[in-house]
Amino acid sequence: MKTKTTLLLSFLLMGSALIAPAQKKPTREYVADIPPGRNILIQPMFHDITPVKGRLTINFSIDKKGNVIMAHANRNSTIKNAAFVHKCEAAVKGAKFSPLQKGNGIQNGSMSYTFK
Repeated sequence: MKTKTTLLLSFLLMGSALIAPAQKKPTREYVADIPPGRNILIQPMFHDITPVKGRLTINFSIDKKGNVIMAHANRNSTIKNAAFVHKCEAAVKGAKFSPLQKGNGIQNGSMSYTFK
């Protein structure tokens, strides 16, 4: 019985070693410049977006409750496809941040995405 178990585990390990290099790399990486005192509660959701290659930075504003009230693409972005940019802006508008504990002003931040 021990030999069968050892043999089965060996096959499983070899199979996983062969599959690992074939896994796809992420098509999207991002860096966020989030205002101090905030955390992302709901990440931007990218549905039905066929990525193009390039970098896209979206500047946004957050109200005291953590809602994104404005999101616009930065002019220095390398992606110029208007439909794609609008979908990404809408995704960032759907994000939710933690409420601001002190103060009552609007805070600004940005998210930079690199699509591969």
